Amino acid sequence: MTDTLPAALFTAAQVREIDARLIAAGTPGFELMQRAAHAAWRALRRRWPEAGVLTVLAGRGNNAGDGYLIAALAQRAGWQVRVLAVGDPQELQGDAALALGEARQAGVAIEAWHADALLQGVLVDALLGTGIAGEVREPYASAITAMNASDLPVLAVDLPSGLCADTGRILGCAVRADLSVSFIGLKLGLFTGEGPDRVGALVFDDLQASAEVLVQTHLEGLRLCESTLPRLAPRSPTAHKGSFGQVLVIGGDLGTGGAALLSAEAALRCGAGMVSLATRPQHVTASLVRQPEIMCHGVESTYGLTTLVERADVLVVGPGLGQAPWGRSLLSLAAQRQVPQVWDADALNLLATGAVALPGECLITPHPGEAARLLKTSVAQIQADRPG
Repeated sequence: MTDTLPAALFTAAQVREIDARLIAAGTPGFELMQRAAHAAWRALRRRWPEAGVLTVLAGRGNNAGDGYLIAALAQRAGWQVRVLAVGDPQELQGDAALALGEARQAGVAIEAWHADALLQGVLVDALLGTGIAGEVREPYASAITAMNASDLPVLAVDLPSGLCADTGRILGCAVRADLSVSFIGLKLGLFTGEGPDRVGALVFDDLQASAEVLVQTHLEGLRLCESTLPRLAPRSPTAHKGSFGQVLVIGGDLGTGGAALLSAEAALRCGAGMVSLATRPQHVTASLVRQPEIMCHGVESTYGLTTLVERADVLVVGPGLGQAPWGRSLLSLAAQRQVPQVWDADALNLLATGAVALPGECLITPHPGEAARLLKTSVAQIQADRPG
């Protein structure tokens, strides 16, 4: 499937700045809201063309305004539509109030949300969007819980309510969407933390924002995708395995030999010319059977590793390494070598203890538990703000 999403990622504040610049440049805010509603309605019809029934749960900000306009579009298309107002419609202001008027003019039934409200058809989450500050409070928490328990398809407007747009953290509770339609700029939280588990399928619409407006905003990050990955240069017809460097993978203590072997196989698949594996002697046979092109060396101590380290261009240290004396001694030797290195797994756990120092040109790949140990914090704090 072709990836058509843009690579640029923004914070919620940055997207609001872009929105403000679009309005200042001459596009009325209500027109942007209408474009967002049409984009969401198109995506909804593509995903559930025969549904015919729509329930919009609306809050009291611009996200609610999008929801009211979606309801108006569905009503005019002949669908059975209800809006359950979780936020008081009388509190809507500006463009959101205009959207409420549009829904009323279209004949949309608008009811106050209550715990026993009947949910039907496709549910549209137009509750909170990016405007939430702090944990989700009542009655929004109850509405989100009911949506998640309904077993009905859910479309989230801009991003699932309760999901932090900047970190992907769940703010107490969050909608679990089947489809999210995001506008103007992709939010970082859609792709990190709990975001990927809550967003469902993602559709993006820039609402016709000009490239000139977008480039005025500093990027918070880039998605790792085909357009942002550096391309390898074409290989010469006369190239051979010695032309593309030597990688040495160090790891695989007794009982954990598979991690190091898989890492060596990955290095081959990435295009390394020659790959060596330094592991326990007991794992050599398994390596030769699985991947004979890996040059597997059984090492009992740093004595057997020294020559291998000296001729390697890149080291990968830590998969299945363990924290026993065998692994500690191999890691200490690798740390003295000034070549590009990737440290993972037990190399990071040993680094966290202060037993070894990180070499200069090194990339580390911690999972949340390893990151928490390295930063002397908790896994919960890591997961609450992975970008930070």
